[in-house]
Amino acid sequence: MASRSSGESAGARRPWVVLLYFYLAALIGLGFLIAGTTTTLFGVKDLAFPQLGISSYSYDSALRRDGQGNVISTDSERAAARQSAIEDRRRDGLDSVVNGLILAAVGTPTLVWHLRRARRVGVGPAAPAAPGGGDRSD
Repeated sequence: MASRSSGESAGARRPWVVLLYFYLAALIGLGFLIAGTTTTLFGVKDLAFPQLGISSYSYDSALRRDGQGNVISTDSERAAARQSAIEDRRRDGLDSVVNGLILAAVGTPTLVWHLRRARRVGVGPAAPAAPGGGDRSD
């Protein structure tokens, strides 16, 4: 009955576990990269065009109302409330850009490093070089 040699490393006996770890970590890094990219893009949209998502109901709640709930604010109060909502949207857009860049900055090296390690482990030990110079095609 043949048994495994005592000199065989645990990495050689279970390469699939190591590969699974590296590819899962790379997949998580890819998720961070995708989330960071989309968060950054939505933040850039809000930063450049803050008025696109602003409706009257988003800033009407801060305006004065009468006893029946009808808005009784002047046009200048409405304009000031709208401008305040646009500034808030622009500030939120900048916050989203920063958060997205942080996510992408974490995800990119995580993806690259773990993917490179998985490819190195998947290749296994390198074959000895052939005498005479290798694979030159000249």
